[in-house]
Amino acid sequence: MKFLAALLCAFFLHTSASANTYAIVNGEEINIDEINYFIKSIDKEGSYVKLSNEDKNLILHQVIEKKLLIQEAKKEKLEDNKEFQKTLMDIKNNLLVEFWMKKKFNSIVVSEKDIETYYNAHLDEFKQEFQLKARHIVVETLEEANAIINELNQTKTDIQKKFILLAKEKSIEPAGPNGGDLGWFKKGIMMDEFWDEAVALKEKHYTKKPLKTLFGYHIIYLDAKQEAYTVKLDQVYLTIKNKLQMDTFQKNVDESIKKIKQKAQISVIK
Repeated sequence: MKFLAALLCAFFLHTSASANTYAIVNGEEINIDEINYFIKSIDKEGSYVKLSNEDKNLILHQVIEKKLLIQEAKKEKLEDNKEFQKTLMDIKNNLLVEFWMKKKFNSIVVSEKDIETYYNAHLDEFKQEFQLKARHIVVETLEEANAIINELNQTKTDIQKKFILLAKEKSIEPAGPNGGDLGWFKKGIMMDEFWDEAVALKEKHYTKKPLKTLFGYHIIYLDAKQEAYTVKLDQVYLTIKNKLQMDTFQKNVDESIKKIKQKAQISVIK
């Protein structure tokens, strides 16, 4: 299906012979526009002229092979095949709807004032609560936990590095292989007793006594604290713009479909 879609688009976007010609296959030219569209159809970035010589050669020969296959398919009159014609029509219709949607979306203008108004009216959405970034090591026994704390106490260099190493070696918790990293979390995500122990630590420090929970004995290391703050407008400007565009787009499409339906003659046959 993807190959047929690329074939159909290449047909619609086929350019004149005046464009730069890179190959001639059985009398048919291959130009830069056709090559660039092929690159896009296989989900690659950039344009032909920016590729390395090796990639240019590879892409050009792929386009030549595609051209040969198209010519061969035409010789076998596959264009007259009923299944091909139906598939072609389906692709065409889907493209028409896609282009109609694209036209509607591109017509939407969101002003800077619209974005600022939304931001100021929804400040709660952009508030970040006080958070902690922490790690932990979990073991089954108090003896194991105390032994790990003693090992950390004797470490004279990078405590965090040592903690990560011990978490990978000894922790029975899923975060162990990742150095015990729990990422950022706010109050209420972890158990209250875990939060209380972690929030009481200074940054780059660890608990000197194990914390017992249902999961075992925890040693906690606090990476950082993040005070509560409100995300600035410039940090969410594009996010808000995209949201307003999409909201307006959906509204416009719904209204357009409603109007089109009202004018149409529709008979539902059960």
